[in-house]
Amino acid sequence: MSQLGSFLVRRAIAGLTAAFVAGSAFAATANLDNVRLGNDVVPAPFGYEPAPARYTVSEETQVYVSPYIYPGTVDKTKLKPGAAVDVLAKAKGYDWILVGKNGVGVGYIPLARLTPAR
Repeated sequence: MSQLGSFLVRRAIAGLTAAFVAGSAFAATANLDNVRLGNDVVPAPFGYEPAPARYTVSEETQVYVSPYIYPGTVDKTKLKPGAAVDVLAKAKGYDWILVGKNGVGVGYIPLARLTPAR
């Protein structure tokens, strides 16, 4: 990853973390075939499908760059239980949720670490 790409990912996650803390939760992207992803975020291999709009973190987790293996995290930020996430979509064929900021996917969280919001 380039230094610029690394910097942009860190900036996106900083904003994403602020959105989590603020309790932002938004429904699936309008056109799931054209989901926008941040730098270094791996596209889901089979595309995306709608996901419930509101989830919260059920156990401490990081945000990952890929929906199908644990290849690495976007940064070292750990989301705490109870934090709301901005859900964009679910990776088809995988139990991973694409989370984002301002409609841009910044990483994935395993579905097992989330719970539907009340």
